[in-house]
Amino acid sequence: MIPAARRVVLLADSTKFGQEHFARFGDLAQVDLLITDTGLGSDDALAIEAQGTEVARA
Repeated sequence: MIPAARRVVLLADSTKFGQEHFARFGDLAQVDLLITDTGLGSDDALAIEAQGTEVARA
């Protein structure tokens, strides 16, 4: 589904980052916009943005 989308937006809370999970839908590099909470550290946000994903922390 990701390759067919014009824009991919991921909404995830910060506790999902840095952990291994059973299921995976794709890579963050495939996401255009990540919306998360302020618990995501600045270093992590910069690393994600370096992959080409816009990060919005609210």
